[in-house]
Amino acid sequence: MPVSARQSVFAPLQVEGAVEAIVRRLGEAIGSGVLEPGERLPSEGDLASHLAVAPMTLRQALAILRDAGFVETRRGRGGGSFVVEDARRALEPAATPPRVADLRDLTDWRRAVSGEAAALAAVRATLDQRALLARAAAAVETAAVTFAGFRLADARFHVAIAEATGNARLVRAESAIQAELGDVLALVPGPELARRASGAGHEPLVRAITDGEEAAARVAIERHVEATYDWILGLRLGLA
Repeated sequence: MPVSARQSVFAPLQVEGAVEAIVRRLGEAIGSGVLEPGERLPSEGDLASHLAVAPMTLRQALAILRDAGFVETRRGRGGGSFVVEDARRALEPAATPPRVADLRDLTDWRRAVSGEAAALAAVRATLDQRALLARAAAAVETAAVTFAGFRLADARFHVAIAEATGNARLVRAESAIQAELGDVLALVPGPELARRASGAGHEPLVRAITDGEEAAARVAIERHVEATYDWILGLRLGLA
């Protein structure tokens, strides 16, 4: 059955420590662009039912997210819980730059998860999903004018590849990676030219997936991931 990042956000948790799990899941969804600025969340009753948690548990998690500045609650007619317009922690500078070793670990994890997702997408993606990927890649190029727009469009593109695999675990893993990557890239937004160069790395990836070339898709994403690693090192961590 089709798997989407949005479905994964609202799927039952089935884990201990549900408050923390809700905070992480919704926070990652906001950071990766799956939940958009200003978007209204399902009602508390519906959301608790979707996640298979007690209403009190959900309210505790939403309170934490409000305190962190990720969501806001509006009262009255048309009220509810909404993603704050400027909630993206992935778009704010981190307090300290990541260590090179930590960046290398993240890059290796990206190669594993995103590489497998790209290879499977080349085999499993439907015609509609392939067309969606092409549009998502074009959206990244259009959004390159600003860092905030670029980061969200880029995250959505990579999550869309994972969605094309039909594997919910890969979708969740890619969403988490994009949220973490956003924290790192916020340190090195770079000039528009750098963003456009990064976005250009999507073209061979889309082509490989569209052509059903599993090996080529894996190579394309690995080259793209390593290019991002080089970008960060070159612009921010070159002297680390």
